Amino acid sequence: MQATATSRGQRERNECARARAIIRFNGLLFHGLAAASFLESAAPLHANRLSHVFAAHPDVGLWLEQVWWPRRAEQGGLLRGYIEATWPEFDWSAGYGEFYEACRPRFEGVEPRTSLALEALGRCATEAQAAVFYRALASSADDAALRALARQAARDHAGYFDHFRSIFERCERREHVSLAATFRTVLERSRSAREVEVAAAFEPIGRHWYGSRPFPELGYREFVERMAQLVQRHAALGRFEQWLFRPWLRRGPSAPALQSENEGAARWPTPAPQLKAAA
Repeated sequence: MQATATSRGQRERNECARARAIIRFNGLLFHGLAAASFLESAAPLHANRLSHVFAAHPDVGLWLEQVWWPRRAEQGGLLRGYIEATWPEFDWSAGYGEFYEACRPRFEGVEPRTSLALEALGRCATEAQAAVFYRALASSADDAALRALARQAARDHAGYFDHFRSIFERCERREHVSLAATFRTVLERSRSAREVEVAAAFEPIGRHWYGSRPFPELGYREFVERMAQLVQRHAALGRFEQWLFRPWLRRGPSAPALQSENEGAARWPTPAPQLKAAA
């Protein structure tokens, strides 16, 4: 019995090592994980701003401080650990430091949207995209450890989506933002994720290697196109998610003009979206 268990454990370790060796040569996966680890680890920048924006709602600030921020920071740490174990040639700390210093000014002295409902709605769009990205990884990754990590991240971001959606609905009851503004905000947020946030996280990755990379250099446009294809193949997108990812499927930047709206009576697209987490 003990010999059988030992043999099974050795087989599992060998399979894990083989999967990790294959993943090492996957440039798309590396860039996706590295960018995600930067964005997760930078959650304090978003949390500080959102706490200021929702200062009139102390429960929102408490949730950001005690749940959203710590869990995202933990997720960033897990991704960093996986990256450093799989690609030890990559200087994660230096890459993240450059990213953090470059994006920090965007969060200092930024005026909040005039609409709290649209602030919450923008976060809904961000969390939905993150959940879909991790769901695609959980479905496609060769390494069982990475699948488990991505599956939990997808569940977490689906939960964040639900919480921000409840904040949106609470604020919208007072503001009555238009349906048109609701659609514009979601699509603008998706374009901004592609052309600003993810692009900023991707930009310093290629400059921080101790030695040669184990895969060919990957440009941002190619990364976006290939990642969109991976999501389409493996994330099992629902109708709302297909609509949300439309900006990711278009070639080239579209230079969105982000603005806040405050008009009419808003509501979620009908039927209201149900975000799926990884099974």
